Amino acid sequence: MIVILTTVDAVKLTAVLSVLAEAGVPAEVFDSAAGGLWRSIIPMRLMIDEADGAPARRALRDAGFVEALDGDWDLRA
Repeated sequence: MIVILTTVDAVKLTAVLSVLAEAGVPAEVFDSAAGGLWRSIIPMRLMIDEADGAPARRALRDAGFVEALDGDWDLRA
């Protein structure tokens, strides 16, 4: 599995999960329990299978996200 998103933003996480689900890309949230308690300190990681990397990135780009320099995804301004 690989990390497709690392964030403390639950809204962004939910949006990315929705985009990936619509594209048929299974994803799992790691560190959600720790993220809930220490949200600003311990980010949640969204994990996907390595083979789903290209379709996941394409789905996120099509939904208006851009890959940031740190490897995470942000909405286009």
